[in-house]
Amino acid sequence: MTHLTSAELIDAMEGMLIPERAAHLAACGACRRRLDDLSSVLNEAKQVSCPEPSPLFWTHFSHRVRAAIDTEPAESRNAWPSWLRWQVLLPFGTMAMILMALMLAVPRQVATDSSENDVAVMDTPAADSADALEMLVGWLDLETAGAAAVIEPGFVEQAFLELTSEEQQELARLLRAELSREKS
Repeated sequence: MTHLTSAELIDAMEGMLIPERAAHLAACGACRRRLDDLSSVLNEAKQVSCPEPSPLFWTHFSHRVRAAIDTEPAESRNAWPSWLRWQVLLPFGTMAMILMALMLAVPRQVATDSSENDVAVMDTPAADSADALEMLVGWLDLETAGAAAVIEPGFVEQAFLELTSEEQQELARLLRAELSREKS
């Protein structure tokens, strides 16, 4: 159950707390401490004698409030913050226009439907692709990959759990073969 809110603590001091929350207050030491702290602060505040303001204070109070409001500077009609004025926007706008002009001026390579390179890549045996992948990341162990945020924590376990039972058996066989090869 959650701790008492500030409003509930005040209700508890006034004896107006609902029974369910009163049961929590009886069982929770943290809430009782907060209630005791609040009670001690209020008791100390009651003991401090504070002189009552003079009648003139209340007579002139509304006049002073109106005067303070009148002396406050009027809100600016300009909706833009001061840091977004033309002195700041002009250089950024100029830079954006130059970038757009460069993007339009630089020729782009048009993709074709197929080429000899695409066919060559598609004809590459899977073993060659696996060898290339192993060559690229073969030095990367699991701890380093996790520390470098290449993989998320628990990624390997999650991938293993998503394998079918046949795939898990094949993985176990491959791991045993690799371990026996490493031992010899």
